Amino acid sequence: MRRVLAMLMLLATIVPMAHARRLHVRIEGPAADGLTYTVRTAPLDERVPLEPWALAEGVIDGKHHSVLLRLQSTERHGEYRFTRAWPREGRWTIRMCPGNPAIPTTVALLRPDGGIERQTFHRHTDGFKECLKVLDFRSDEDC
Repeated sequence: MRRVLAMLMLLATIVPMAHARRLHVRIEGPAADGLTYTVRTAPLDERVPLEPWALAEGVIDGKHHSVLLRLQSTERHGEYRFTRAWPREGRWTIRMCPGNPAIPTTVALLRPDGGIERQTFHRHTDGFKECLKVLDFRSDEDC
């Protein structure tokens, strides 16, 4: 009986951890207007608190640039929209931090047309170094 209880307790701790690992944020877009992007956190229970923020990180003429993206929540919990705020020149990524340590930071590499080329998910980071690595940017300055 004790063995069964121990197995049930172990299972009760593993299932939420496995569920948390599947949590992620996906960036979609741009929409037909070429400017609007949608951020969806899935799967997400409405009780999970979020304090999301996002930045566009880019390199123009060998210089690093950061642009704060203004997230607007939609009627759905865990869904946000933002408008392109970065220039058309250069190479760009978006780093999306959900503001909850159980959910990894998303780094999206953008194509020149603003579409999303690929997304990666990173735990225990705000994604800054991962953006610079994707952009292949090296600086002598300390950030």
